[in-house]
Amino acid sequence: MFSWVVLGLLAAHDVTHVLDDGLETPLVQVAYVALPQWLFLAVTMAVIVAGDPVRSRIAALLLGVAVAIGFAVIHLLPPSPAALWQLHPSVISWVLVWLPAVAGLVLAVLAWPWRHTARPASAAA
Repeated sequence: MFSWVVLGLLAAHDVTHVLDDGLETPLVQVAYVALPQWLFLAVTMAVIVAGDPVRSRIAALLLGVAVAIGFAVIHLLPPSPAALWQLHPSVISWVLVWLPAVAGLVLAVLAWPWRHTARPASAAA
């Protein structure tokens, strides 16, 4: 279930916000963003794990697209609100911004409906 890989990368990314001084992220700001994000992720993962194959695939697709677009809009585009280009992140922080974005794209491709005409959704999600 590639969704768990994406979830792990998101958690690791959140940890970089706490530990990397180059990101200049106060702990209260991390909590302010992370709490609603993790509530959404918990609900999405519940649908992926316990949902019927169609709902599971749709939830995995939405998760992948949301992660890929979210990282691009929040961290990777230069005019974004928390662009890493304007900060001094460590190498691991850079890696943990790009990896979740790429993993989100991979998850979206794996969950894409046209890929699943003869395969159960649980294999992709």
